[in-house]
Amino acid sequence: MKFIKNSSSKNKTPFYLTIITTVLLILVGFSGCSKSSENKNKLVVVGIQSDVSTISPLYAFDLQEGHLLDLLFLKPAFENWNDSLGIIELKPMLAESWVINKDSNFVTLNLRKNLKWSDGKPITVDDIIFSLDIYSDPKVNSRLYGLFNNFYTSNDLHIDIKKTFRKNSETSVTIFFKDYQNFTFLDINHAIMPAHIYKNIKREDVETSDVNFNPVTSGPFKLYKWDRDQKIHLWADSSCYLFNPDKVQEIIFKIIPDEYSLLTQLKNGEIDITEDIKSEKVKELVDNGNIKIGSIKGRNYDYIGWNHIDPAAKQKKQAKPNNYFSSAKTRKALSLAINRKEIFQSIVGKYGEIYDSPISPIFKIYLEDSLKNIEYNPTLAKKMLEEDGWKDLNGDGILEKNNQKFSFKIYAASGNSKREFAATIIKNNLKEIGIDARLAYVEKNGFVDGLLSRKYDAWIAGWSIEIPLNLYSYWSSDPDKSMLNFSSFTNYELEKLLNQVKPAQEETEKISIYKNVSKIFKENEPVTILFWSDNIIAYNKRIKNISFSPLGLFYGAWNWEK
Repeated sequence: MKFIKNSSSKNKTPFYLTIITTVLLILVGFSGCSKSSENKNKLVVVGIQSDVSTISPLYAFDLQEGHLLDLLFLKPAFENWNDSLGIIELKPMLAESWVINKDSNFVTLNLRKNLKWSDGKPITVDDIIFSLDIYSDPKVNSRLYGLFNNFYTSNDLHIDIKKTFRKNSETSVTIFFKDYQNFTFLDINHAIMPAHIYKNIKREDVETSDVNFNPVTSGPFKLYKWDRDQKIHLWADSSCYLFNPDKVQEIIFKIIPDEYSLLTQLKNGEIDITEDIKSEKVKELVDNGNIKIGSIKGRNYDYIGWNHIDPAAKQKKQAKPNNYFSSAKTRKALSLAINRKEIFQSIVGKYGEIYDSPISPIFKIYLEDSLKNIEYNPTLAKKMLEEDGWKDLNGDGILEKNNQKFSFKIYAASGNSKREFAATIIKNNLKEIGIDARLAYVEKNGFVDGLLSRKYDAWIAGWSIEIPLNLYSYWSSDPDKSMLNFSSFTNYELEKLLNQVKPAQEETEKISIYKNVSKIFKENEPVTILFWSDNIIAYNKRIKNISFSPLGLFYGAWNWEK
């Protein structure tokens, strides 16, 4: 899912959800180098197709802005992806150590000594306290507002400083939580803000302040220059403890809106790296000889959604089962009727996989290996539909049930050629078994509005799964807590399992829960997952030491070499 920045909203989704899937950026950073970039051997140019709106941790909202934050601002802990298990592991970053007592309700952070902001001022625990305070202040309108329910807060969800923090020294702070069972270290692991820069700015004026565009930073890179719609130029910051003069010293995010121009510049060596490459472009890039291909394993999936309730009744604020898709047997038959392998091979190629579960294949410890993918079988699909009451009674080739023809629209956002192609295959597949599926394309914003209002019988769309794994917002049957359950799927056994997941519990407990979730999903087939797709990275072979983590390409770019 792609994120839309809305500076007027106070209930924003954090940029790390989802996710979901844009193109990347250009960076340049070097302390003490000239404006002309004297040492080109330590400069990396990243091609991106659009500029960012902000580089403030308070207001960064989309994926590209998140990438910049990873380079400019440090967190208490480094989030490392364990690929063999498919989980996040935390390693020291600003905090050299921390103590979590599972029998209590607090965490103690101990900062590294001699940490510096890019302006030379010391980083202390006052900055950590300030950061959590300002993130949660409704007057600031931060993207993280409303996400601190595990802390002691006032009625407006603003963190209560006196109840939450105990300053032990300039480098040690204890943070208390009211709901320890739901606590995760990620609740406090946000980009730390410079208190000395923001303390004299009225909270109501923070959003429009110039400091959001000329930030004092703590990361391995600092902002040198931002030419709107042209480039974002970063230099390595020698005051950061991560600084290494042998690694990349400058990163430039070069904005190239046209895809053809972007790929041409990549092949010509004018840019060094870009992401979100289309699979059909891989061969021509590899044939160049100077370009290598990498990929970030699938957090994103495309699917066909089936509305379990009647959209017409929903618009009248009534609850009525959908005449087509309320039956699990019918939904399973539809999945059997769709040739997902043809769709996958035509659109994704080898950069992804067909996998039926709502749990991404990257979360290896949570996967239920006993479950098998549904295979294309139109004969069995038609048999199951007949068993469920769908028959061609008048010989016109269209199935009927209760005097209603199996005829509906599949909606999709316009302008996505791959999904339009997939929709055409699906339409033809369903026609073969006696189902009249008509295609309807809607402008993107209007399409999203239609999903949120549950006005479609069926649709084709994509989604990006959260890290750490969180399925509650997608599949809870509580409409007030699950705006993203567009199919209105209701299963109280599943609801019970999802409510059992607590961030603080042992992984072994989560493993059992999520494996059972996959089984229930398979039994009910609430939607048809078409495929999981990878993020394809293309980069010049002169760039060394690149890692491809689901957490993001640039998280660790300070270790790149050239």
